[in-house]
Amino acid sequence: MEVQERKSGKIYALSSTSSVPEWLGERARRNLAKRDSAFRHRITLLQDLEMPVASNKIRQSPDGRFLIVGGTYSPRIRCYELSEMSMKFERYLDSEVVDITILGEDYGKLAILGADRSVSFHAPYGNHSVIRLPTFGRAMAYEKTTCDLMVVSSGKRVSPGAAAAGGQAMGEVYRFNLDEGRFSQPYNFTSALRQKKGVDPEDTRVLQLGGSCIAISPTHSLSAIGAEDGTVRFWDNRAPVGSSQNDADLTPFLNLDVASATSGYGFFDENSNSGFPGEVTSICFDASGLHMCAGTKGGNVALYDMRSSKPLFIKEHQYGLPIHTVQFHSGSGTVLSSDPKLVKIWNAKTSSSSTRGEWNDDGGFGDTRDDEGVGGALGSIVANVEGTADFSHVMVSGDSNDPEGHNSGLLLCAGEQSKVQSFYCPVLGAAPQWCSFLDNITEELEEKDGALEKSAGDDSGLVQTETVYEDYKFLTRSEIDTLGIQNLVGTPLLRGYMHGFFIHVGLYNRIRAVAKPFEYKEYRSQKIKERMEEKRASRIAPKTNAQKINAKVNPDLADRLQAKSGSKTKAGKAAKALVEDDRFGGLFSNPDFEIDEEAEDFKLRNPSGVASSKIRNDRDMDSDQEDDYDDIENNLGASGFSKTRDEDEKWDSESDNDEGDNEYHYDDSDSDEDDGFQGGRIRGELYENKRGASKEKKKKDSKKIKTKKKKKNIMYEADDYMGSGTNAIDIGIGNVSAQEEASKRKKEMTLSMAERLQLQSEESKFIGDAKRLKVTGQGSVKEVTFIPKATRKKLEAQEKARQEANVKDDRIGRSRRGVKSLGFKTPFKHQ
Repeated sequence: MEVQERKSGKIYALSSTSSVPEWLGERARRNLAKRDSAFRHRITLLQDLEMPVASNKIRQSPDGRFLIVGGTYSPRIRCYELSEMSMKFERYLDSEVVDITILGEDYGKLAILGADRSVSFHAPYGNHSVIRLPTFGRAMAYEKTTCDLMVVSSGKRVSPGAAAAGGQAMGEVYRFNLDEGRFSQPYNFTSALRQKKGVDPEDTRVLQLGGSCIAISPTHSLSAIGAEDGTVRFWDNRAPVGSSQNDADLTPFLNLDVASATSGYGFFDENSNSGFPGEVTSICFDASGLHMCAGTKGGNVALYDMRSSKPLFIKEHQYGLPIHTVQFHSGSGTVLSSDPKLVKIWNAKTSSSSTRGEWNDDGGFGDTRDDEGVGGALGSIVANVEGTADFSHVMVSGDSNDPEGHNSGLLLCAGEQSKVQSFYCPVLGAAPQWCSFLDNITEELEEKDGALEKSAGDDSGLVQTETVYEDYKFLTRSEIDTLGIQNLVGTPLLRGYMHGFFIHVGLYNRIRAVAKPFEYKEYRSQKIKERMEEKRASRIAPKTNAQKINAKVNPDLADRLQAKSGSKTKAGKAAKALVEDDRFGGLFSNPDFEIDEEAEDFKLRNPSGVASSKIRNDRDMDSDQEDDYDDIENNLGASGFSKTRDEDEKWDSESDNDEGDNEYHYDDSDSDEDDGFQGGRIRGELYENKRGASKEKKKKDSKKIKTKKKKKNIMYEADDYMGSGTNAIDIGIGNVSAQEEASKRKKEMTLSMAERLQLQSEESKFIGDAKRLKVTGQGSVKEVTFIPKATRKKLEAQEKARQEANVKDDRIGRSRRGVKSLGFKTPFKHQ
């Protein structure tokens, strides 16, 4: 149940929940009540108070016990017994319902105006009789004093010749006398003509403007007919009617021009709406018979005093839609006027006029209050009732004590939806007797209003409701033809609704699987494709390298900043800001800002930078490493290592030395085979020049040989150190055991001879318990000797016990010995 907040009070929408299909079983209804909290907490005024598609008229019997509703589709009426709160019967009709009139006190006598120019009379047992009308009927009313059923007819089509002759068109109000069972002379009135263009531009029709609504005063036999020309015509049913057709009593005695009074009011849009905005579409009298309301097609409602032709007040509906229902509510002094969008409740008289009945000089009620609500100023809004679908007819429901609903606050609205919409307005009055529980419910809701609002606000986004149609699928006729299930039409498997059918989802899936066997493969491939697209979209995009800085100055700094700028750390953000900021552009372009990494201040402030530069220099394969080789040779020579040379190197070095000592050494290059002997020396005038050139050539060749040999692996030989080859430990080439052994030997060298002998004697004690383990690895064999910890502890414990025993023996030797230590037997043991 929804609550609509208004200034004057609250309006409770009792039919806010969705309707349940008729073909839904009882078990499905129970399951729906378990799942849907809104369906479980709904308020049901009357059982099955709905129509399959829409309802267009609703009436209550004069005794207040029955409710008659007409609707579609198919055309039908339903009768509800209010005391039982359920439907009493349902009857189908041949045409749609235009209007319903209850002729008796209960449902026993009904007159139903159809859209096919027929009026059908119904008795408790069913359809009693049907009569035909000369023209289509618009509205119908029953005059009790004369037993006449009056039907307002639409306009007739006039021939072009008669229209050109200027003859007067006469509208008619048909009267059917129920006492005599025949038609009486109809009421007639002068009507205007209207031209209407057909589909063909040359096809122009001339139509007579007829009537549109009718109302009969409850206090005096005064009939009011609203016409399409915007005029309300009155007849006095008490006047005797003669037999002549031209009798003056058949014509209206008074014409009220409502169109002129409402001209200039309202929000009628001629572009979107067709017709005359001043056309009177609804009319009604109050219980006293002194006031009348007339609603127009332009959305205006004129309130009249029967003693004046000037309206007391004109109420505008902002939608500009036709007013289809106007009704007085004497209990609250308000008027209910309804268009398709809303029901507007407004004050028809002020508080002063309702108590004293005084009138102003201008013929209107005196406005003593300007506030809204019941008893406010004339025309002030009491409430606006908005529904979930368009309204077609509205009535205030009463009970057996108040059949007309003058003191009731329950509104029943027929409209363009299956459910008959119901609203409870406590500001109008109490609930009828047959639904008095509404008062208790609304009082409890008002007491818990704060808690309900809070809970509704907390749960609004969490509660998920399920509908009845979730287990069914709607199919159109074309879809049924595609699936090939035309043979199921008319069976319970296909439930007809509107322009298609409802089918259970399970059955639909099975039929679809048979009709389209390869649909699953297509669906599967589509899903795989979608998932692949999602995976491809979720991949980490390749990191685009930022534009490299073209640094002419400080290129190393630029590279470091560029590398750091890609990280999200604090240092990375600072580096990125430094790179992107134009103010620091001179750091990489201006030579004045060049960083001298060889300066002492730079090395002291950036030790990590100096170390990294050394590493980069070591990894530079293009740098000259001759000085490094010389340093290594010097270090190794100083540490006890000597370079090993092969035979070629030895020969070259010896030849170089000999050449330096004796310039007349043997050389095969100086030999001359032409002389006939080997080793002969020839010296001429150019000997000295030739010898200088040959020496320079030898120096160049020796440099080339030296460069080539440096690229080879250089082997070094360790010098003897105390008779062992462990001198490599000094530069960290040996393994851990060799280091321990060398450190042990150095320690032994610092000891005296006696200390060394004692140390060797202590180690010899554990030789028996020592364990040897031979470890074989890739390219090496190691022998490890160790004493287990448990064995060492055991030997230490034995040594300690032996020492304690020695100390004890020394102490016993110095003390007196007792008799007990001799081991004699106890004397006098057997005596």
